[in-house]
Amino acid sequence: MTQLFAAEWSRLFSRRVTLVTLVLIGTLLALLTFGFTLTRSTPTTTEIEAAKARAASASEVWDRNVDRCSKIQSGLENAEPNESFPRGCDYGPRPTPDSLLDYGFSFHRQWPSLFYTAAIVLAVAGFVLGASFVGVEWSSGGMATLLLWAPRRGAVLGAKLLAACAGVGVISVVYLGIWTAAFMAVAAGNGTVSQMTAGEFGSLLLTGVRVVALALAGTALGFSIASLGRHTSTALGVGMAYLLIYELGALVLFSVVQTADYSQKYRLSSYIAAWLTKSFSFDVDATSCRGCVPSAAGFSGSWEQGGLVIAVVVAILVAAAFAAMRRRDAR
Repeated sequence: MTQLFAAEWSRLFSRRVTLVTLVLIGTLLALLTFGFTLTRSTPTTTEIEAAKARAASASEVWDRNVDRCSKIQSGLENAEPNESFPRGCDYGPRPTPDSLLDYGFSFHRQWPSLFYTAAIVLAVAGFVLGASFVGVEWSSGGMATLLLWAPRRGAVLGAKLLAACAGVGVISVVYLGIWTAAFMAVAAGNGTVSQMTAGEFGSLLLTGVRVVALALAGTALGFSIASLGRHTSTALGVGMAYLLIYELGALVLFSVVQTADYSQKYRLSSYIAAWLTKSFSFDVDATSCRGCVPSAAGFSGSWEQGGLVIAVVVAILVAAAFAAMRRRDAR
């Protein structure tokens, strides 16, 4: 198994598609960094004072709304006839001067969205690398040749999957480290990095772990689908069909009929969002609730639920790929 893994590891990083993928994601990083460099600016004293004033006023309204919602939902007060509140009294984060400060790039304020962007890039890259890594072996006849040398089908496929995931994991960690350092360097001039507390840096690290885990899940998904279909194009076709027909198609459908998007609870993208952002609200009822929102009106997903759903989907497809590998011929 060790020799198989070493051979597959070497093959992964010698393939042209791997090198092209590394160049593409590196180019994307360079372009985004350059773009944010152009928007970097240091707020003036007047801008800071104006933001503090707006934040104080907005915070009063935020506190008043949350307090009113909490009292009504706990039964301490009664709601007015036309009064409604968000589920869980979720009015978003409390306004701060930094969130209302109108200036360019702020690492303190924008690092979550940067990490979510990196998650999409790495998950897609992992899906393509995982699919092409095994798909080309099937389509070129390399898998049959390899099984002549090492006839243990499960070990061969397992070594390939492990090498693909390990390779994408290393790429993701290195890329995310460079990604973070690049944007911290961009933000160094306006002091927005020094505003972060130890807890916020801890949250940044945990989000980075979730980003890498999502990239590994994307790799395993692409690998499994391509192995089942014996071709890279199978995985790419299935992935594009799912995104265009189910994910995008559902958005278009429910926007056309102008009703609540009932499919949110059953879309993988919703659980990916829950995994990355720690929580996600699924609005599955178009009926407004006055005074409070009953549990039947929606579903709130946590990052644990999102991770569990993603893990189950990956496990099912990986198990199917290994089962198919054991039962069929290798021609």
